Amino acid sequence: MAHLAGMEFHFDISFSEIELEEAEYYLKQIVSKYSNIVYNQQCEIYVQLSEGSLKAKLVILGAIYIGIGQYGSFRSGIDHMIQDAKSIKALVTTEIIKNGLSEADIIESKKSHCDPDRIRRVLLAIDRLESKKNIKNNELKKELSKIRTSVTNICNSLSDEDKGLLASSISQEYWPHDREFPHYIERYKLVAREEDIVRYPIESIDQPRVSKSLQLT
Repeated sequence: MAHLAGMEFHFDISFSEIELEEAEYYLKQIVSKYSNIVYNQQCEIYVQLSEGSLKAKLVILGAIYIGIGQYGSFRSGIDHMIQDAKSIKALVTTEIIKNGLSEADIIESKKSHCDPDRIRRVLLAIDRLESKKNIKNNELKKELSKIRTSVTNICNSLSDEDKGLLASSISQEYWPHDREFPHYIERYKLVAREEDIVRYPIESIDQPRVSKSLQLT
């Protein structure tokens, strides 16, 4: 499952003064309440508590293809999911304060860097590469390698359905060298909107040229 969102809190509360199971359950229930609604699915929530003054790390797991289903295109959906993660953190913070914790006892709170952030970074890297003119072959090869490596790393934590959605939303030039990768699209019959596909595919150096951007029916 994809890491849809995450957040980290640092509370001015002694670790030894709390009941760990109760604290974990409490945080999990609050995060679940909002994430299930926002992402339109039953998300899995993991809570990690650290000693010292209490630190809590919360991770929301789920399916990207469900989470962006309500948004239009893949690219705009990823942007919305990143904003959703910020909104959930704000809602959780408000709920904790409303339930009795002083705002002054929250030393720090921040959103974690998760899969939608990583995907957006790859899409921006593709956009930057596509915008370059008269790029030298050695630089092109280096940039393609970086993008493919990033896609591979992202796919390590994605379900096959989410891999299919990602594959259908970028040009074949940027696919990792994985024999299974092209089949994710066929297997899950995911269709990319025209604006999601890279419109000006660049010549691949180390694999046969694709005549057009990936076309799906």
